[in-house]
Formats: sequence, C-alpha cells, structure tokens
Amino acid sequence: MKTRIISLVITAFLAVPLLLNAQSPLDKVFSKYSGQDRFTTVNLSKEMFTQFMAMMGNQKDSSSREMKGIIDQLTGLKVLTYDIDTTDYSKAVSIYNEWAGLFPPATYKELMAVTEGRDNYKFMTKLDPNGTISEMVMLMKGRKEIVVISLTGVIDMANVSKISRSMGIHGMEGFQKMHQRQQGTPPKK
Repeated sequence: MKTRIISLVITAFLAVPLLLNAQSPLDKVFSKYSGQDRFTTVNLSKEMFTQFMAMMGNQKDSSSREMKGIIDQLTGLKVLTYDIDTTDYSKAVSIYNEWAGLFPPATYKELMAVTEGRDNYKFMTKLDPNGTISEMVMLMKGRKEIVVISLTGVIDMANVSKISRSMGIHGMEGFQKMHQRQQGTPPKK
C-alpha cells in the first residue's frame, strides 16, 4: 500500500510539468495580460456552452436544435482585446507582433486575410490529426484595437457565422466578415 501511494505521488509530480507544457501559447498571453489596463479578456469554457444550451430550453424548432448541435461541439472561446493607446503606437505594434507570433504557419494555416479600411483581419485554423478543424483563430489589427479570438472544439466552417451572431461577443463580428467573404457578399459596414 505504501509503495502504491509513493508511486501515485511520483506520477502526480511527473504529470504536473506535462500538463503545464500542454498550456497553449494563447493561454500564457491571457494570463500575462489579464487584469491589466487597456486589455479585456473573455474566456468561455465548455461549461458555459453547456449553460448556454440549457438557456435555450427545450425549444423544438429546427434552428434551436441546429444551434444546440453546433454549440455542443465547442470546447472553448477566448477573446483578448487591447485598446490602442494613441500616444504609444509602438506598444500596439509590439503587442500585435507578439500575438501574431503565437500562431506559427507550420501549425496554423491561414484561410484568408481581409483588409477593410485600416482594419486587417487574419483567419487561421489548426487541424487535429484526423484533419478536422480543432481551433479557429481570428487576429484583427485596427486603428483603435487589436483583437485575437480563439474558438476550439470540432469546428464546421459553415457554422462559425451562426455562432458569432448568436453569442453577440465583441470582436466575433470578424467571423461574420469571413463568412460573408466566402459567400461572395460584401461585409456590412
């Protein structure tokens, strides 16, 4: 029994560094900037998505069932925003470069880039070993803010715009722009 307890303790100590290494670069940036002036962080967990589905109740219409099916496939949503200080653009450039560096091209494939006035959007995906999209990222650099959004789970491109509209979270409208561009319709101003 004593040997078993010692083995469990040793295993736990060995597992902790592995779990810490599993933290994504975006998680580290969230921790770094959370609570700082000019930064806004939003982190929705799988549990929040479950609660969102529960709020939808037992609605039996097809759009509610469809939305529940979409949301059930998601595991998390993170939004990190920096409100640009107009007196220090060099800091904004540094932050944008730091955030852009989180998504190496070997792992994150760029789907598209959209420039609308002075706002630049970059949409990237990360595939799991089965070739399914496991993460979708939007990185936006605008005149007044820089935004990075990460949506994780089993992601179907056709459903991203529906999710962004239904959640109403600031910054998510960029995903609607991507869907509109793919559909060939100009984005709404």
